[in-house]
Amino acid sequence: MGSSELRSPALKLSIACPKLTPAASTFPAAASNYYQLDELLTEEEKDLQMNVRQFMEKEVAPIIPKFWEKAEFPLHLIPKMGSLGIIGGIIKVHLIF
Repeated sequence: MGSSELRSPALKLSIACPKLTPAASTFPAAASNYYQLDELLTEEEKDLQMNVRQFMEKEVAPIIPKFWEKAEFPLHLIPKMGSLGIIGGIIKVHLIF
């Protein structure tokens, strides 16, 4: 997957999060690579980056204003984040019971 494939259109936060201010109406498009770090990523890391962005756009952006206003964390998202492989430890442990 090349860096051009990582570009996705900007998310319309005004639709997903109508209570946000007009100034924060869209996520920037996934095209910024100011420090040229994308070249350092493996294909697997680029795929993870894109999967996380899609997850944030679909699962987090639509509900986060409600949680932000109540100063709460959307705990129901933790298992979903775990399935993406973005939370938890990186040390593999073999449990013996």
